[in-house]
Amino acid sequence: MAGTIEALYIYDSQNSPILQHNWRHRPTASPQEYITSYLSHPTPRPPLIHLSHLSPPTLLFNIVHNNLTFLSPATSEIEPLLVLEFLHRIADVLEDYFGPPLIPSKIEGNYDIVAELLGEMCDDGLPFNTEPNGLRDVVLPPSIMKKLLANVTLPSGSLDPFRAAPSTISTIPWRRANVKYTSNEMYLDLLETLHCTIAPSGRPIAARVTGTMLFTSKISGIPDMLLSIRTPSARGGGGVVLEAPVFHPCVRLSKWNAQPGQLSFVPPDGKCVLASYEVDMLPNFTPSTASHGFNPPVSVTTKLLQGPNSNEFEVRITIPGSSPYCSVSPSQSVGPSAFARIAAQGAGAGIPSQFLQGGATTGSSANPVMEDVSVRIPLPSHVRTVLNTRVSKGDFLHDTERNHIHWRLPNTAIVPGGSYTFKAEVVVKSGYEDEGGDEESQGGKLLSNYDNNYNDGSSSKASSSEAATPAKEKEKEKDKKPPPSAQAIASMPRSVLLDFTIRGALLSGLKVDSLNIVGGKGIAESMKPYKGVKYISRAGDGSIEIRC
Repeated sequence: MAGTIEALYIYDSQNSPILQHNWRHRPTASPQEYITSYLSHPTPRPPLIHLSHLSPPTLLFNIVHNNLTFLSPATSEIEPLLVLEFLHRIADVLEDYFGPPLIPSKIEGNYDIVAELLGEMCDDGLPFNTEPNGLRDVVLPPSIMKKLLANVTLPSGSLDPFRAAPSTISTIPWRRANVKYTSNEMYLDLLETLHCTIAPSGRPIAARVTGTMLFTSKISGIPDMLLSIRTPSARGGGGVVLEAPVFHPCVRLSKWNAQPGQLSFVPPDGKCVLASYEVDMLPNFTPSTASHGFNPPVSVTTKLLQGPNSNEFEVRITIPGSSPYCSVSPSQSVGPSAFARIAAQGAGAGIPSQFLQGGATTGSSANPVMEDVSVRIPLPSHVRTVLNTRVSKGDFLHDTERNHIHWRLPNTAIVPGGSYTFKAEVVVKSGYEDEGGDEESQGGKLLSNYDNNYNDGSSSKASSSEAATPAKEKEKEKDKKPPPSAQAIASMPRSVLLDFTIRGALLSGLKVDSLNIVGGKGIAESMKPYKGVKYISRAGDGSIEIRC
């Protein structure tokens, strides 16, 4: 039969097979042949590899989860996304049953449960029940109590969990039956990641936010919930548009389409990804627009070709003094000069508790906390090392393997109005000679013409200030320092990558208006569950690039 999933193979980090499960006919190759063919493919390996040397030719679907390799061969045509999504579901279900992280010993010690799960998740090669909550109604998760009771002799049938009436199985695939909690709680975490590219002039070229709503439900019965979110009308005169929203199957799309911002759903028991979305932070952006309407919460500027030999550079991190993402408590009144003094003195100088504790605090919407501010400075391949490094705050590391400089600020030093610098001198490898034809340099000048269309006036201001400089002083400057060589220009960093975390605020401006139980089954009228909402914004893994 075409279009069915045939088998599953799981290998550990040493590429040794730890599990084989067949849903259809016996495979035509051994587990060792599959992993050998997989490893022979050059990296990075695609999720679908065609093995033409096998008979018959085979499609090998693959994913990697926690250093475990999941392979699924197919000898007939099948929808690729179906198999890949099914492999991810298997990894998620196993991790849900046995706890994270998923390691080989957890699979090897629970072969019986794994076999039951795979039999329920796929019926004769067709995916069937892949929801963890639905599977818990038919496959009991492992527990210490179950192993203890297995060694106790009791009357036959007294502990047979599979003799439950069919009515005890939930009719909602993503929620198990008979959910009961002594303490009812629900938590909503909104996590946003900023992806931004900033031109040398400081103007954002592209800025986009990807958001995720993580929901945790510990509510008895079958609650029917209504979540209301509010989008600000700050940019372009209209509200923030949630682009490409993706919802969990529990969300009623008809309600969202009729009333955008209203999510009606019966949540799964436990944790789930309720929704994901994107927001364009520059919806009305054009190169000729005078105002882009978006400023990153952290400003990074660079100065290249510094020093008498034009082989030094400077990176400066600035926290805006009026930043809504990094504020002191309302009971304190601290001016910009006081912030500079606090940053210089460090802990014990009157810094609010949220800054002293750093990562230990969670922040709130009324008092956001900025932490984990760091930059990575990629260096050209011909740069051997950096000397005469000077840093005003924090610590740095030169990763010689990737030739990156990683500079991190301490959380106690991150305050509104704070400014921090890193300076270094580059040293090129011995024998390196620039032929003068580097694509990034020409005639002793940096090529940044791509930024001309995105200039917001900073260059013109610089030109006017240069014109105001007396001609005699300009001549003295030229006499003191010769024009930079092509080698010096080619040795300067081309970009800076920024990371940060903000707890208590979302960059898109989204906020939760309400989260209520509006109905359901088995819900007591006196039930008043505890509610928690958390906002987190971040930039990581080079998602913000500042071009030099």
